Amino acid sequence: MKGAPVPKISVLVPIYNVERFLHECLDSVVQQTLKDIEIICINDGSTDSSLSIINEYAAFDSRIVVIDKPNSGYGDSMNRGLAAATGEYIGIVESDDWAEPDMFEKLYTLATKNAADVAKSNFYSHYTDPKKRRLTNKIVRLVHPEQVGRLIDVAAEPHILFERPAIWSGIYRRDFLEANDIKFLPTPGASYQDTGFGFKVWATARRVIFTDDAYLHYRMDNEASSVTSPGKAMCVSDEYSSIETYLREHSLFEKFKPFFYIAKWGAYDWNIERLAADVAGPFIEQASLEFRNAWESGSLDLGIADANQRRGIFELIETPDMVKQRRAAQDRAKATVIVPVHNSEKYIAQCVDSILEQTVPEVDLIVVDDGSVDGSVEILEEHFRTEPRLRLFTQENRGQGAARNIGLERACADVIMFSDSDDFFEPDAVERLVEALEDNGVDLTVGSIRPAYEKGSRTAAGRAIDESYYRVRMSGTFEMTSDLLEKTDASVCNKAFRRELVENLGLRFPDDLRYEDAYFVSAYGINTQKAVYLNPEEHVYNYRRHVGSTMNLTFTGAARGEDHMDIAFRLLEWLDTGELKERFGQYYLWFLRTSMHFAAANSPWYTHRELWRRAGEFIAWNWKELSELDSSGLERLIASMPAENAREVRRVRTLPGKIMRKVRHRAKDAMWRFIPSYRAASTVMRRIDELSWKIDVLANRIDNDK
Repeated sequence: MKGAPVPKISVLVPIYNVERFLHECLDSVVQQTLKDIEIICINDGSTDSSLSIINEYAAFDSRIVVIDKPNSGYGDSMNRGLAAATGEYIGIVESDDWAEPDMFEKLYTLATKNAADVAKSNFYSHYTDPKKRRLTNKIVRLVHPEQVGRLIDVAAEPHILFERPAIWSGIYRRDFLEANDIKFLPTPGASYQDTGFGFKVWATARRVIFTDDAYLHYRMDNEASSVTSPGKAMCVSDEYSSIETYLREHSLFEKFKPFFYIAKWGAYDWNIERLAADVAGPFIEQASLEFRNAWESGSLDLGIADANQRRGIFELIETPDMVKQRRAAQDRAKATVIVPVHNSEKYIAQCVDSILEQTVPEVDLIVVDDGSVDGSVEILEEHFRTEPRLRLFTQENRGQGAARNIGLERACADVIMFSDSDDFFEPDAVERLVEALEDNGVDLTVGSIRPAYEKGSRTAAGRAIDESYYRVRMSGTFEMTSDLLEKTDASVCNKAFRRELVENLGLRFPDDLRYEDAYFVSAYGINTQKAVYLNPEEHVYNYRRHVGSTMNLTFTGAARGEDHMDIAFRLLEWLDTGELKERFGQYYLWFLRTSMHFAAANSPWYTHRELWRRAGEFIAWNWKELSELDSSGLERLIASMPAENAREVRRVRTLPGKIMRKVRHRAKDAMWRFIPSYRAASTVMRRIDELSWKIDVLANRIDNDK
């Protein structure tokens, strides 16, 4: 109506057969603290009760506008909503998601204060499956800390184009969208239309403001979502064709060409991996044709491409049949084996051959080079060119944990295994470990390790310790308990893990600490129900001890022995239910005690005072949680510490200490919110810990002197 007040935000809610989630979604929108909104519900020909639910809400809330139409797809629905919208800004809440009550108030305030074209936030992941409880309500960070709170011109910072679109985590000025003719591609179904919309927004936005907060809860496991549907393999190609046309028509293609092609490759590479091999084949042919045409015409600009992107793009252009073979090999694989590599040219060929020549040939081998400066990459490239079962990735030197995490992100088989690049498997290792896992329906299988020593790498006494430690101490199928986990070695390389459990837990290696195996095995073991231990006499893995190996550096005091203790500190977060605390509290306190003493034994003497002070702080700050696990075990742990540190721990249990612990915990909560980098936040928290500890000790001494 002419002269009617303009709503601050028009919230578009596209709807198709979502009766299961629609009440939660609409409740979250109508209950927004920003009342001056328009809610446009677009029903895309739903065949369930979705339309009835919409009309029920519309009858009681005059802000709701209902558009009911035959099924024509997500893109057309969104365009209908954009055409009907009258608000100053456009927001989007998809009908299987829901928003925090202050989402639109906060984003609108941020946008108008900065006269922004776009105001963008992070979002929360949500999983319906209770097995994924650890992944629910985690903040997914789209926004980098350096972007927060300042106006950004995307043309000056075009790396933003590589971020996930997540168009529902922001608001967009309506006249900005109209002036730049930004609409959705009206292809049938829900098929990545947010990709084109997001790219067009970023290519034209000159005033973007980001917040580090998260407001929208995005449902990650809705089976009807386009993200999980393989039915429309070519739709991502349609999106990028539309993006290219848009950029050319608006004279933006040359400016954004390198970013366009790298973003396109990333989307295509992801699509190839998510599609079944038989469906992926035609898509690979189409993708190869598109990139080949761009290359032959001189349009393809790879100036900002990294080594992985160049390798993948040129294989797609030159040998699409090999891309198909790789995809087919992934579908057949009974195990994904992940190998991090750093300067291993002397050993890597034997390692790779030992995996590819297994008695079970159906393996998916992921090799991640961690910034090698020797000939490792050249050896791996040679294998990669001829072996479809091998996938190769490279990164700057970031450590073994980070390299393994890349492998975990790309793993495809139901079973995950690991090898270090200087070691090698027995020929039937995969067969024995995988068969034991599947035949017995367990979560974990464990085999013996045979240490192989190079000259001067270990004393005779050390060898005896190794051989005892790495030899399986029992044989058969067992319920996982604290006692059993204590008797299980910390290596990941002699074990088979279920990928489903790893993914449900969101389990990854610490990428900033050494001895990450112990963390992974312990966290996984704590969440394991049953395990099979193979015949102790028949080892599955050969562990090469040489002068430069991680553990050899540890035993000579040349590596970061303190990381053992930090691994134990971090492991506490996994005991997050009463059941796990009851089952594995004893194990955790044993692990903490062992790690503290191992760190001290393998660190320079002049670091011991600081090391034990930090151990005491950790125990004091987490006294309540630790005492709930096993109070007698906690007392044994404290008694094992140097006397001075044990006394300080007990002093901090008094009233001043309890007050300081509350202050510290609140500071910790705020720290993780505002400093997303774990290492940066840890550094700040360590300084707070040191100050709090000094105040604690001083307060207790004053109290004792009274």
